[in-house]
Amino acid sequence: MTPSFARVLASIASLGLVATAAAACTGGDDPGGGPDAGRDPVPFDTPYVAPADRIDPVDAATWDDAAFRALGAARAAAPPTLPATAAARYVSAATGDDGNDGSAAAPWQTLHHAAEVVEPDTTVWIDASGDYQGGVRLARGGRDGAWVVFAAMPGTRPRVVGDPDSDAVIEVDASWVVVAGLEIADHQRAGLADTYGIDVEPSAGDLAHVQILSNLVHDIGPGVIDAPSCAYDGHGIIAQAEGYRIAALTIDGNEVHDVYAGSSEVVVVNGLVEGFRVTRNYVHDVDNIAIDIIGYERSPVETTTDGLVADNVVLDASNYWPYCTRGNCAYPAGDESSDGIYVDGGADLVIEHNVVGRADHGIELQSENGELIRDAEVRFNLVFNSNYRNLTIGASERTSEHDNVLLDEPRLDDPVLASCAPLSP
Repeated sequence: MTPSFARVLASIASLGLVATAAAACTGGDDPGGGPDAGRDPVPFDTPYVAPADRIDPVDAATWDDAAFRALGAARAAAPPTLPATAAARYVSAATGDDGNDGSAAAPWQTLHHAAEVVEPDTTVWIDASGDYQGGVRLARGGRDGAWVVFAAMPGTRPRVVGDPDSDAVIEVDASWVVVAGLEIADHQRAGLADTYGIDVEPSAGDLAHVQILSNLVHDIGPGVIDAPSCAYDGHGIIAQAEGYRIAALTIDGNEVHDVYAGSSEVVVVNGLVEGFRVTRNYVHDVDNIAIDIIGYERSPVETTTDGLVADNVVLDASNYWPYCTRGNCAYPAGDESSDGIYVDGGADLVIEHNVVGRADHGIELQSENGELIRDAEVRFNLVFNSNYRNLTIGASERTSEHDNVLLDEPRLDDPVLASCAPLSP
């Protein structure tokens, strides 16, 4: 046993790297799941089943970096489990025509048209015969178990590229909707804020039962950074709600990388989201917070509640480490503000069996918006080689951490990233 591994075992029980929970509430008197607790909970369609390759953090502390990358890639490569539907329609960039009936013999050509005419209880199968134009709004959903599914043809990865006139490559504003197996890429809007790969956001009523599964999301953000202001915000996958609720949300099995987040975050659950799972995702090589759970930011009386963040692999989330030639100029040179997993407000949360390596902060619970984090449990995670601190728990109540392994191990450094000098704005 090496001395560094002995320190790992000791760190499981140690609180030396943890800022303990505050005892007093800084605002509000709701002891449970937030001020909107009057709404009935929405159950998930199926239970969460932990993956067969779920890590034991003590065992995983002996792995090398290649093993962590392979674990993340395997999670993202696993085919999604899609709900069954009664009908099927087809889209083909090369051979389709929007005047067709959408059958296998006469497919549609564009995702925009499919989104405008799809009916509940239908899977829209998308081939990979060419790029599809983004700016797609999914506002026609399913009902009561009759899903609307937009999915890649099995064994393919259709590519949907950004439209510079649209905030999101794909926007979901309907219930009982699945987006699965797509490549969401090249959405770059120089000089503009709020650039999304996939955006789940209600505009006219509550949403429930939305699944974002096994997509590859990358190169989201500005094409050219405006160096004097560095004002940009890129998001890979975001679910955000204010006033209206999102419930029974699943973000599972996605690979997200090379997102230029600027002052924002990469995989985000923000606002009035009650009942969510962020699971089995592989998030890597990003220039700000990789996974962020945010409460009380969009509204001082609405927060994320009843969430599971589990079995994700997060590597190289830093304001200045990635890219070498391109840092995050929204922050001062050498800044260490990024997190692998960040909880900024929220209640009734479980964060477990995640791997987080080489972030500025590994896992951090630290509400910025005037309310405590409540009833959160952080357990069985492996966190290694953070720039600043592997695990931090700040202002919270009824929040605990246990059986986490916190590791600082030179053999897990990435020599390419370690050679990157901090970049000036």
